[in-house]
Amino acid sequence: MVSSWSILFMITTAILSIGVPVALFIIYYRKEKFSLKAFGIGILVFILFSQVLEKLLHVYVLQGNPYTASLMSRNPLALATYGALAAGIFEEAGRYIAFRFWLKRNRERKDGIALGLGHGGIEAVLIGVLGSVQSLYMSLLINAGQFDKLLASGAPSEPLLAVKSLLLTTPASHFALGGIERIAALLIQIAMSLLVLYAVRSRKLLYLAYAIGIHALIDFLPGLSQGMKLNIWLLEAVVAAFGLAALAFILKSKALLK
Repeated sequence: MVSSWSILFMITTAILSIGVPVALFIIYYRKEKFSLKAFGIGILVFILFSQVLEKLLHVYVLQGNPYTASLMSRNPLALATYGALAAGIFEEAGRYIAFRFWLKRNRERKDGIALGLGHGGIEAVLIGVLGSVQSLYMSLLINAGQFDKLLASGAPSEPLLAVKSLLLTTPASHFALGGIERIAALLIQIAMSLLVLYAVRSRKLLYLAYAIGIHALIDFLPGLSQGMKLNIWLLEAVVAAFGLAALAFILKSKALLK
């Protein structure tokens, strides 16, 4: 049986993952009347650059190229480094292109926050909400004794059994971390959007390089944890620390982006 606490925390994570971005959108839009175009392009940037273009590269590097596929499967450090750099380059380059070419008339600080809200908001929905809903659905099937019927239906058994094992063995407290992680990630996405906006406005590509480097640094440890057993509390503490640093940067960006 999947514990009631685990199920409760899955629901909480889903609520936070959609509730916090929506609340921030409503509050900030009422205050600043930011460009909805910037918000929508933030969503587009995440989907196009992270979920389409970056994933196409992953297909080639991790599956299509025998040399790189072998290297990544044998070397967790190489895999984490590659994944972190890929995420940083694609997402920050996407933001740069958006501000440089698609938002020429929307380069105020509020537009940077709007793009970050769109970017980070759709990420929270796709990862936090959909991930939690999938886990919740599988947990309810397990607890209702319906999981074996799913296996008998002809669905791939190996990945389903792996998911079942994960749900049954993961401590409930770990599911509680998901909501906190999504909030921190949203703050980071807003901060990175503001930093890239400054790179465009100041015409200093060095700040785009800073954004790529910071993004890669943030993603490195979680990426490394996929191949090595790292303490999840340490990982989440690092993500939370970056989230607090991002919040501080957002507040101080008023002076940077007057």
